[in-house]
Amino acid sequence: MMKIYTNPTCHYCNRIKVQLNEAGLKYEEVIASENQEEWNEIIRITGIGMTPTIIMQNEVWLPNRDFRTAEELIERVKHFEANPMTTLTIEEKVDQLHNSVKNISLLINQMNQSLTKILQNTTTPPPINTTQNIPQPVPQQQTPQQ
Repeated sequence: MMKIYTNPTCHYCNRIKVQLNEAGLKYEEVIASENQEEWNEIIRITGIGMTPTIIMQNEVWLPNRDFRTAEELIERVKHFEANPMTTLTIEEKVDQLHNSVKNISLLINQMNQSLTKILQNTTTPPPINTTQNIPQPVPQQQTPQQ
């Protein structure tokens, strides 16, 4: 069964729960502030305390990383209910972590390239207008000598 960590003041959590109920999906709700020890363990594992956090078949799903909308979450839950995930061995978890680090490195490199292009395009000095009327010095009149 899916477990969902929520916060009573989280509007997104409430919307997700309504849609899960409408879809007929069963879940166990854990209110994070009332289960501080369990919630702290989730934060330790994920590195972030964000609700609604979902535990599904021993996997942790975070909003905006693993799902963006309630509809996306419902599709994902239905998929994994029909096609359960196998539990990863420690070696597979290490491989997964290694690949995640490589993917993050690739994304950071791509972001750096994009930022460099943006910086180059925004710090170019303005072109010099050579057709501009530049004031010419006024010749001084000479006074006749006596």
